[in-house]
Amino acid sequence: MKYTLLMIFIVAHFCFLASAQFIRVYVIVNTDSAPVEILEFGQYLSEKPDHISSVVKYENRTDRDIEALAIIMIYYDAFNDKQDGTIGISTPLLKAHRRDSGLWSIYGKPDFVKTAMTFVSAVRFLDGEVWKAEIDEVIKTAG
Repeated sequence: MKYTLLMIFIVAHFCFLASAQFIRVYVIVNTDSAPVEILEFGQYLSEKPDHISSVVKYENRTDRDIEALAIIMIYYDAFNDKQDGTIGISTPLLKAHRRDSGLWSIYGKPDFVKTAMTFVSAVRFLDGEVWKAEIDEVIKTAG
Protein backbone atom coordinates (compact mmCIF):
# COMPACT_ATOMS: atom_id res chain seq x y z
CA MET A 1 0.00 0.00 0.00
CA LYS A 2 2.79 2.44 0.91
CA TYR A 3 4.54 1.62 -2.36
CA THR A 4 1.36 2.30 -4.37
CA LEU A 5 0.79 5.64 -2.65
CA LEU A 6 4.42 6.61 -3.20
CA MET A 7 4.18 5.75 -6.92
CA ILE A 8 0.95 7.75 -7.28
CA PHE A 9 2.62 10.74 -5.59
CA ILE A 10 5.71 10.50 -7.84
CA VAL A 11 3.66 10.19 -11.04
CA ALA A 12 1.38 13.09 -10.03
CA HIS A 13 4.40 15.24 -9.15
CA PHE A 14 6.09 14.61 -12.51
CA CYS A 15 2.82 15.22 -14.39
CA PHE A 16 2.53 18.56 -12.58
CA LEU A 17 6.13 19.43 -13.48
CA ALA A 18 5.57 18.50 -17.12
CA SER A 19 2.43 20.61 -17.35
CA ALA A 20 3.87 23.66 -15.54
CA GLN A 21 4.10 26.74 -17.70
CA PHE A 22 7.14 28.86 -17.02
CA ILE A 23 7.69 32.48 -17.84
CA ARG A 24 9.48 32.69 -21.18
CA VAL A 25 11.12 36.13 -21.06
CA TYR A 26 12.82 37.72 -18.06
CA VAL A 27 13.74 41.38 -18.30
CA ILE A 28 16.22 42.85 -15.82
CA VAL A 29 16.40 46.65 -15.76
CA ASN A 30 19.54 47.92 -14.01
CA THR A 31 19.71 51.70 -14.04
CA ASP A 32 23.07 53.47 -13.75
CA SER A 33 22.04 55.27 -10.57
CA ALA A 34 20.79 52.18 -8.71
CA PRO A 35 22.98 51.25 -5.74
CA VAL A 36 21.98 47.59 -6.17
CA GLU A 37 22.42 45.57 -9.36
CA ILE A 38 20.10 42.70 -10.18
CA LEU A 39 22.24 39.79 -11.33
CA GLU A 40 19.61 37.11 -11.97
CA PHE A 41 15.84 36.92 -12.15
CA GLY A 42 13.86 33.74 -12.63
CA GLN A 43 10.95 31.60 -11.64
CA TYR A 44 10.99 28.70 -9.24
CA LEU A 45 8.43 25.96 -8.96
CA SER A 46 6.04 26.83 -6.16
CA GLU A 47 4.18 24.22 -4.17
CA LYS A 48 1.10 26.32 -4.86
CA PRO A 49 0.02 26.08 -8.53
CA ASP A 50 -1.96 29.33 -8.24
CA HIS A 51 1.10 31.41 -7.31
CA ILE A 52 3.78 33.17 -9.33
CA SER A 53 7.07 32.59 -7.56
CA SER A 54 10.26 34.45 -8.41
CA VAL A 55 13.84 34.50 -7.23
CA VAL A 56 16.05 37.58 -7.59
CA LYS A 57 19.81 37.61 -7.00
CA TYR A 58 21.36 41.03 -6.45
CA GLU A 59 24.56 42.81 -5.45
CA ASN A 60 25.29 45.98 -3.49
CA ARG A 61 27.48 48.06 -5.86
CA THR A 62 28.37 50.67 -3.25
CA ASP A 63 30.87 51.10 -0.42
CA ARG A 64 27.95 51.51 2.02
CA ASP A 65 25.88 48.98 3.94
CA ILE A 66 22.18 48.69 3.03
CA GLU A 67 19.51 47.93 5.61
CA ALA A 68 16.52 47.58 3.27
CA LEU A 69 15.79 47.38 -0.44
CA ALA A 70 12.68 47.14 -2.57
CA ILE A 71 12.56 45.27 -5.87
CA ILE A 72 9.58 45.60 -8.19
CA MET A 73 8.51 42.60 -10.25
CA ILE A 74 5.90 43.07 -12.98
CA TYR A 75 4.28 40.20 -14.89
CA TYR A 76 2.82 40.43 -18.43
CA ASP A 77 0.67 38.07 -20.49
CA ALA A 78 1.23 36.88 -24.06
CA PHE A 79 -0.13 40.19 -25.37
CA ASN A 80 2.21 42.28 -23.17
CA ASP A 81 -0.67 43.42 -20.99
CA LYS A 82 0.19 43.77 -17.32
CA GLN A 83 -1.23 40.85 -15.33
CA ASP A 84 0.18 41.44 -11.89
CA GLY A 85 3.09 42.78 -9.93
CA THR A 86 4.63 42.89 -6.51
CA ILE A 87 7.27 44.65 -4.49
CA GLY A 88 9.79 42.36 -2.85
CA ILE A 89 11.19 43.90 0.32
CA SER A 90 14.45 42.65 1.78
CA THR A 91 15.55 43.85 5.21
CA PRO A 92 18.55 41.71 6.19
CA LEU A 93 21.71 43.84 6.22
CA LEU A 94 23.43 43.84 2.82
CA LYS A 95 27.09 44.71 3.31
CA ALA A 96 29.02 46.80 0.79
CA HIS A 97 29.85 44.87 -2.41
CA ARG A 98 28.08 41.73 -1.17
CA ARG A 99 25.51 39.55 -2.91
CA ASP A 100 22.24 38.12 -1.67
CA SER A 101 18.94 36.83 -3.04
CA GLY A 102 15.25 36.95 -2.27
CA LEU A 103 12.29 34.68 -2.97
CA TRP A 104 8.84 36.15 -3.44
CA SER A 105 5.52 34.54 -4.28
CA ILE A 106 2.20 36.17 -5.12
CA TYR A 107 -1.25 34.84 -5.93
CA GLY A 108 -1.67 34.62 -9.69
CA LYS A 109 -1.89 32.32 -12.68
CA PRO A 110 1.69 31.49 -13.75
CA ASP A 111 0.49 29.83 -16.96
CA PHE A 112 -0.81 33.19 -18.25
CA VAL A 113 2.44 35.03 -17.57
CA LYS A 114 4.87 35.10 -20.49
CA THR A 115 7.14 38.05 -19.64
CA ALA A 116 8.44 39.27 -16.30
CA MET A 117 10.36 42.47 -15.61
CA THR A 118 12.22 43.56 -12.49
CA PHE A 119 14.12 46.58 -11.20
CA VAL A 120 15.32 48.05 -7.92
CA SER A 121 12.86 50.71 -6.78
CA ALA A 122 14.28 51.87 -3.44
CA VAL A 123 17.25 51.40 -1.11
CA ARG A 124 17.73 52.50 2.50
CA PHE A 125 21.33 52.81 3.59
CA LEU A 126 22.41 52.05 7.14
CA ASP A 127 22.90 55.77 7.84
CA GLY A 128 19.21 56.41 7.03
CA GLU A 129 19.64 57.93 3.54
CA VAL A 130 17.05 56.66 1.06
CA TRP A 131 17.60 56.27 -2.69
CA LYS A 132 14.53 55.93 -4.95
CA ALA A 133 14.44 54.98 -8.61
CA GLU A 134 13.41 57.65 -11.11
CA ILE A 135 10.72 56.05 -13.27
CA ASP A 136 11.92 57.97 -16.34
CA GLU A 137 15.38 56.41 -15.99
CA VAL A 138 13.83 52.95 -15.56
CA ILE A 139 11.72 53.39 -18.72
CA LYS A 140 14.66 54.76 -20.72
CA THR A 141 16.92 51.90 -19.58
CA ALA A 142 14.25 49.29 -20.34
CA GLY A 143 14.15 50.74 -23.84
